[in-house]
Amino acid sequence: MAAIMRLALGVLMVFSDCVGSNIIELNVSKAAKKGDMVAKCGCSDLDCSFSGAFDSQGFDISKSGNIILAKDAVSFEQETLPVLVKTKDSCYTNMAAEQKFIIHIVDSSNSVSMSSPILHSSMLNDFPALVGTVESLTPPGVFKSEHQTYYYNAELFIGSDIEDSEDRYISVQESHDVMKRQISTVVPRNVAKNISVYENNTGVLFNILDNPSQNNGMSFEILDALPEDIFQIDADGNVTLKDGARLDYDKGHRVYTIRIEVKSELGGQVTRYTVHLKVLDSNDEFPVFVNEPSPFLSTVRSNAPLRTTVYILSASDPDPGSSLRFYNNGSLDFDVDENTGNIMTARIFNGVNDTDGTDYVITVYVSDIAAPVLQTTEVTVTVRMGRRGPQFFSSSYSANVRDDNEINQIFPLLDSNGDNSPVQTLNFQADSGGTTTYSVYSSTSATSDKFDISPDGNLRVLSKLLLGVDPPQYSLYIQAQDSFSGLSTNVDLTVHLLKNYKPMFTLPVYTQTVLESLKVNDSVLTVETMGNNGTQNFNYSVDSSVFWVENSNGKGIIRVRSQLDYEAASDAYYQDHSYTFHVTVDGYNITSLVVVYIQNVNDEAPTFTSSSESTIQDTIDSGRTVMNVKAIDKDGDKVTYRFLGSSSIFSIDQTSGKITISIPGSQLPDNQDSYELIVAAQDDGSCCEYGTAHTTMLPIKINIVDSKNFKPQFVDCRSYYNASILEEEHRGTVVLTVSATDRNKGENGVVDYTILSFRDNLRQDFTIEKINGSGVIKSNVKFDRETLKDILKVTVIATDHGQPPLSSECSFIVDVIDINDNAPVFLSGENVQGCQGRDEGRVSRDSSVSDVALNIRAFDIDSGENAEVVYSLVDNPGNYFNIMTKTGMIIVNQNLSDAPERVSLQVVASDKGEIPQNSTTFVDIVVSNSSVTKIWPSGKNNPDQIIDDNTRTDALINTVSFGTTITGARLIVKCQSSEMTDKFKISVPASDNRKFELHAAGDFDDEKDTKVVQIRVYTGQGNDQKYEDSYFLFQINDTNNKAPIFVNRENPSIGKIEFSVQEEQAVGEEVGILLAHDGDSNPLFNKVSYRTRFNDTNFKVDESSGVVSTLIEFDRENLTTDTVDLQVIAEDGYPSSIPGQTGPNTGSKVVQITIEDINDNPPYFANSFYFFTVPENAPVYQHVGTIKALDKDDEKTSKYTKYSVGESRYFGVNENTGDIFVAGILFGQANTNITVMFTADDGKYSASVNVYIGVQKTYNRRPEFSGNYDIKSIVANRNYNESLFQVKANDPDCGNPCHLTYDIIWGDPVIPRVFRIDQSTGEVFLLAPLESRPYVFSVKVTDSSSGGRKKRSLAAKDAYTTVTINPAACNTHQEANAAGTCECIDYCKNTALCHNGGTCQLNCTDGSERGYSCQCPSGYGDWDCSEVVVVTSSSITNNEDDNTWLIVLLVCLAALIAVVILIVAFLVMRRKRMDKDKSMFAYDNDDYDIREDVMDYDEDGAGEDDYAGYDISVIRKPVNAREGTIIPKSRTTSDKPNTSSGPSTGHLGDFINERLGDAEGESGAPPYDTLHEFMYEGEGSLAGSLSSINTSSSGGSQDYEYLQEWGPKFAKLADMYNTYEDSD
Repeated sequence: MAAIMRLALGVLMVFSDCVGSNIIELNVSKAAKKGDMVAKCGCSDLDCSFSGAFDSQGFDISKSGNIILAKDAVSFEQETLPVLVKTKDSCYTNMAAEQKFIIHIVDSSNSVSMSSPILHSSMLNDFPALVGTVESLTPPGVFKSEHQTYYYNAELFIGSDIEDSEDRYISVQESHDVMKRQISTVVPRNVAKNISVYENNTGVLFNILDNPSQNNGMSFEILDALPEDIFQIDADGNVTLKDGARLDYDKGHRVYTIRIEVKSELGGQVTRYTVHLKVLDSNDEFPVFVNEPSPFLSTVRSNAPLRTTVYILSASDPDPGSSLRFYNNGSLDFDVDENTGNIMTARIFNGVNDTDGTDYVITVYVSDIAAPVLQTTEVTVTVRMGRRGPQFFSSSYSANVRDDNEINQIFPLLDSNGDNSPVQTLNFQADSGGTTTYSVYSSTSATSDKFDISPDGNLRVLSKLLLGVDPPQYSLYIQAQDSFSGLSTNVDLTVHLLKNYKPMFTLPVYTQTVLESLKVNDSVLTVETMGNNGTQNFNYSVDSSVFWVENSNGKGIIRVRSQLDYEAASDAYYQDHSYTFHVTVDGYNITSLVVVYIQNVNDEAPTFTSSSESTIQDTIDSGRTVMNVKAIDKDGDKVTYRFLGSSSIFSIDQTSGKITISIPGSQLPDNQDSYELIVAAQDDGSCCEYGTAHTTMLPIKINIVDSKNFKPQFVDCRSYYNASILEEEHRGTVVLTVSATDRNKGENGVVDYTILSFRDNLRQDFTIEKINGSGVIKSNVKFDRETLKDILKVTVIATDHGQPPLSSECSFIVDVIDINDNAPVFLSGENVQGCQGRDEGRVSRDSSVSDVALNIRAFDIDSGENAEVVYSLVDNPGNYFNIMTKTGMIIVNQNLSDAPERVSLQVVASDKGEIPQNSTTFVDIVVSNSSVTKIWPSGKNNPDQIIDDNTRTDALINTVSFGTTITGARLIVKCQSSEMTDKFKISVPASDNRKFELHAAGDFDDEKDTKVVQIRVYTGQGNDQKYEDSYFLFQINDTNNKAPIFVNRENPSIGKIEFSVQEEQAVGEEVGILLAHDGDSNPLFNKVSYRTRFNDTNFKVDESSGVVSTLIEFDRENLTTDTVDLQVIAEDGYPSSIPGQTGPNTGSKVVQITIEDINDNPPYFANSFYFFTVPENAPVYQHVGTIKALDKDDEKTSKYTKYSVGESRYFGVNENTGDIFVAGILFGQANTNITVMFTADDGKYSASVNVYIGVQKTYNRRPEFSGNYDIKSIVANRNYNESLFQVKANDPDCGNPCHLTYDIIWGDPVIPRVFRIDQSTGEVFLLAPLESRPYVFSVKVTDSSSGGRKKRSLAAKDAYTTVTINPAACNTHQEANAAGTCECIDYCKNTALCHNGGTCQLNCTDGSERGYSCQCPSGYGDWDCSEVVVVTSSSITNNEDDNTWLIVLLVCLAALIAVVILIVAFLVMRRKRMDKDKSMFAYDNDDYDIREDVMDYDEDGAGEDDYAGYDISVIRKPVNAREGTIIPKSRTTSDKPNTSSGPSTGHLGDFINERLGDAEGESGAPPYDTLHEFMYEGEGSLAGSLSSINTSSSGGSQDYEYLQEWGPKFAKLADMYNTYEDSD
């Protein structure tokens, strides 16, 4: 027995009109456990993932694509949980790319429920079966709305060994075993698949089965494939291409839809697959050269330098990812750059054979090296040595010229492909200043006197041409000549002279009403012209950026170019939701107006204009406003609001979108500082007939903040004072970690850090990064201690997330610690810039040991041991000398009697760093045989001395006395002597020339560590002058000479330290921490304490910590200013060593403390009401006005005030700025004041004011037709006395009655002869019967300034509609219905037609005499049953043997035949006599009836508009008319004209006399003496009268040739007059 697996599925039913919001709402029982399945999002975890936009905590996605619980449902804190899942390549075609789930945790016995009905079914192993139908799940009447989505649990039992070990499926009932059975009902199962294949695939594209091994006798059939049927399927389900077919991404279709039916062998189960096959691009196209013109030509000069570019090839490949390379195919004269296609010279062209005119042919090929198989295209480029004539871009040109042309009229030139192409050439001498001129030649030597080339490169006609006089075709050529070389090139030009048939549009105005949802390239309407001669197809163009025209067989199909938008802003081309533009016949100055009216579709979803986040305090009362959400719908729909899911804390007003809190803030949980909800705004679709309702989601966040906002406090700011960093550390080195805490909870207690560490406001020395709630400070530069002049002041600002945010500062100094990065530097010697050579000492040969030979010194700018220098000799030949390791003094080491005259020594100076740095120099010691006297006293040579850092300028530092007279003393810097350096100056007193005095040349306050000075003393004069150097090393001694300096950040614009504290804070509230730095190094001198300068009553300063705190509780609004200055003092606590100063050193600063505002005052408005105006045609979002609430609180506090306008559907407000804007369509509200309640709510207090907005009548909307009219209910060849139909427009600017004026505008000249419109009512009347052909015209309606509408200053507006009338070809007894179908006229509704109980029956078939017949009862006869029929019993008997009745019948039949024969014979004889008497007066023959006053106008003319002007039938009275005959005055549908023939005698005199007699004797007869009846007179003639009465000249002098041009309908008239002239 196979295992039975139970599967609970969620079945989604989505109806076609369902709201497309992609939201699935589920109920999950609190009893559901971790791992239980909630929903399905894909076939695997690769199909879907959670989006970060929504909280997915508590859920997971399993490997099989199920959304499962990551924890027990009972542990969820919220009852409604939004989850957003992003899907990609989902196996479900109806799964949205972003699928939103709203999961409700409910008390229910069912783990997961969508709706109560549950489908139970079973299916066979691996066998498609019908699970159930939707109808079986749907309880009666459950769908009360189209816009509903239902979920159902489906419990499915599958006989299989498959088990899902990963997910535990939630079920409703216990599992049970079922017998395997086959479901007998065969219902096709529909499956959709998305498959992608590459275009170069020629084998099996795909197998329709997911697992082809499951094919157990299945059959496969392709039902259809779109857009091309190029696929076939074999018995295994493999889909391949038919023979000769191929997929082509670049030139063919990129998506195919294939429907495949799969039938199982058993039971006939049917599965229908819809495969969406996407064709992917592969690199299969060859590259193409795109250079123009062709062939590729160029030139090169004989003196061209090497690698001169002569041609640049350009190629393209439609395949993405292609990589093109150019290659030279064997040319030795030219090279080709493989990347750019540049062809360059490969040698100097000055050889013997390189003469002008020599052509070099270069073969180049381009290859796509990225293609799997190399794709190559080859081309040749011909390069000519020297000059070349211009090259045309086309091999030939042609032009079509009309024979009505004007002189100098320009016609477009066509290239060899027939495309418009002005003449264009390539000038090869352009770089030498060559220009191209064009001439048209009729022969090899003569320029054409009829044509030339216009400046824009088209054909200009120099004279008027006339077809018949001028030839129909000209064979010419165009010559292009280069001005520099004089070379020219010719190309053929053919000019066709065409007969001018001026086209005329069928309508002067084309109109169409379309939905704004029309897609790009959809057809809107078709325009065409009349007057085409049958051989010309005109092209059209439009002056519109929204529409384009497709030219097709002489018609212009207007199509959509860019997306239409009913809600678009008005401009010059878009007014009143309609686009107006012109269509033009190309080449003719003939245009027609096109008006496309746009019909609104509910295609705009509501758009939220409000913020998605709000903050409230934890002391808020229930019912108070939390935030206002506002969404507007550009379609004009009404918008309603709701939460997705329920909320027990917040509620939303369905109409206004105002969100309020349902419980007091004090009852909110302490551990939750924000709530996230989703607001759904849904339109009601009331704007439009088309489209579906739309829903927009807005995730909102409501933050809960503490009613009391505390400032962040640094944990121990003073401990950061010892911060330090090694010099030369890399950027990003961690220096210090600071931490601040905030007593507020939640988001308000979150602290962020910023840092200020600028030197000279140029560079940020440090950065800070928040890690785990602390601020990690890192270096932003690499520091060099030796060049650093300033102390590194750092201020860290800790700012919380409160409303408003509060901050605290902590300032400290970062010390840069020295590293041994500098080697000692010798102050003189060969390696010192400015010195000429080595240092040289001199001793006498008889010198004693320890005598000084030379003083040398090196200085290290590092500090501490890194700066202590020791000296050594590394090259000391003979060991005659030694060096003092500390002072650098070189002394005699042994007897010098055998020493050479010059001894070279190598001296090394090393520091005492951990890794010592050293420098080397060479010195020379001269051993003299004569005596050498030393100048420096032994105790004064190279001394180490101490100098206080408070030494001031000019202070005496040292005096050195000598045993002999010195002639000078100088300071030496880099071998250059002077009397003064930056810190020292030296002099020999005039009173004692045996000493020098060393004075301070500057202050030593900023000096560090040590200073070295080289002093040179002189003895003797002239050639006897000698000198000797000594080096003085001064240690800088720290004294208490530096005052404390505040390192707190100072605002440079005011020169004060800035602190802040909130108003109404308790006494003792910390304001800030002061920090002062004392530059003295001695701990006795740099200990700082703090105090206020005066006995301040507002603040106090802690003596040791520098903490500033409050002494009073402040009320900001009662202060004259919101800042208070506090003078603070920092002192070092030790007597100052600064001369003239007593007591400790002190530093002072002014601290400006800002009293920050809290929300303790309500908002208010400056006015008791506000009034604005807005035009009624204002678009949505147009600004109306701005209202700002006033508040005694500070602007930083009141800036969180939210504005709202209640439940207004016409206006909205920016809740942050107070800008009121239009939020709905205002048409229909003109001349009214709309009142809105404007509210300002600062979260604690609120205020409201009435705002009156007057809607002004500043715009006149056009009238509106409901659409175009298609009339099919008119019968051809029939007169109508009443109006045919009525066109009706509505003026939205007026009530009833509206004063509109209607006019017919037409292109077909027949229209005004047969139609008339009542200008007031729009009723259309028929002036003459219509032919069986379409009639199309436009009706223009114009509004007016009357009718009670106050818009006299506004211009009138027009609107148009198109009327199409297709007369029905019905007979006399038929009428046409609205669809144009002929139906019988209901004569039988007249019950009096049949007498004596006869029954009326309609009969409108062709040939029917009356259109009906009467079925008479027994005993009555005749057509109306009016005659009594008497039948005797002896007439006909029922005796079967008596044939008397048959004989009677045969006799009657023979008599009837004889009568018919006589009648036919009579008619034939009469016709022969009439033919014999034919004359011009026998007007029964229309071809000879030419009487001007009695012409038969039944044949339509083509020139006069009054061809149907009167009823000619009324004068056609028979000569022998019966007495009492009354000629009708007019014809109706049932009255036919008398068409009996004219005078039988053929004598006109008798005929006229008889008519005169009738006129005199019959008073009721028409006035026959006029021979006209003008009841149907036309409305005018375009051609004028053809009567000779109006002819101003005699026929002999009149030229009637123009009649030939009037067309075929005037051919007879033209022939008559031409014949008359010939006879003369």
